[in-house]
Amino acid sequence: MEQIYALGVSYIEFVQHWFSESEDFFEFVNHLSNPHNVVEVLFPLVSIVDSAFAAQLLLCLAFGGWLNAIMKWWLLEDRPYWWVQETSFYNGTRRPHLHQFGQTCETGPGCPSGHSATAAIVLLLGIMWISHVMSDRNCYIWWWKLVAYPTSGFAILSVMFARMYVATHFPHQCFLGVMIGSFLAPALCIYVSDPYIWEYGPGGVETGRARVWHVVCALLTIAISVVTYYSLKLCGVDPQWTVQMAFRWCERPDEIHVSTTPLFALVQTTASLLGWALCVTPAVAQYRHYTRDRSLILSAFSTAIILYIFKHAQDNINRSDAICFYSLQFLLNTIKPALLLRLAPAIAMWPYSAQTKIKTN
Repeated sequence: MEQIYALGVSYIEFVQHWFSESEDFFEFVNHLSNPHNVVEVLFPLVSIVDSAFAAQLLLCLAFGGWLNAIMKWWLLEDRPYWWVQETSFYNGTRRPHLHQFGQTCETGPGCPSGHSATAAIVLLLGIMWISHVMSDRNCYIWWWKLVAYPTSGFAILSVMFARMYVATHFPHQCFLGVMIGSFLAPALCIYVSDPYIWEYGPGGVETGRARVWHVVCALLTIAISVVTYYSLKLCGVDPQWTVQMAFRWCERPDEIHVSTTPLFALVQTTASLLGWALCVTPAVAQYRHYTRDRSLILSAFSTAIILYIFKHAQDNINRSDAICFYSLQFLLNTIKPALLLRLAPAIAMWPYSAQTKIKTN
């Protein structure tokens, strides 16, 4: 791996040199593709317009985030900005200097890249959603793929270069992240969420049994996370050693955020998976994008109120007690999907409920 890392460092030096005037662009791309920001911002925005698509987005992001965090612990790879300082590979030769930026100080192991995986998931789901909307509304535009595919390719490449530019990932880590995201998005939609939400497939879908299976799978991800954590400790590996590396070699330690730690990612993603399993049923299909009996204003207002309450609750969690902090984070992230995917849409459809009953009668 030393040879691969050294080759990756050389490539990062090249990227930082030739794109030295693109710092603002790459910082923006990094911020936009941040998995935590996508879950906290994009998911609620999508839920306002289309709860069915938002449910698919949350499933892919949560499972992808969980798999990313677990693989980081399984592979235990370094990140460029601390490896180049720790390694003995350059003894007797010039040690490369990698510039650090505002988003360099990630605390988890380096492989795979969560930003790259998230970008691939979001872009592929976006293409699938556009195709679905056109099919529903019988409004097919033949040239849209000529625009969507090159734009998505450029966006994914931008994320990969952005992660290397800030010296957070080696090239192979970014590539692996894109591959994982490109696989998860269609797989989870075609084989998990689509047949369940739209109730199609051989013999239909038994909602009760499917929900139990989803809950069991969510609990299994929690069990795998716990087993992985304690297996590392039994093997003499500190699961938090990368946090120590970040504090040791980060030029501005105040830029280190708790949301970048593997433990926080696992708490957030497993809670979201459990919340998804408990609240998402075929009923979310009635809140899809072309539902007429739904107020977008009420949907946006109720979503904003929910997010404000959650933000206030998260900001007031006691951070001095780790067990209390992570327990409350898990509880909040478990409740959140039900409020955004079921409660907010129900409030948005409430003014039309009487009209719906009259039409039914």
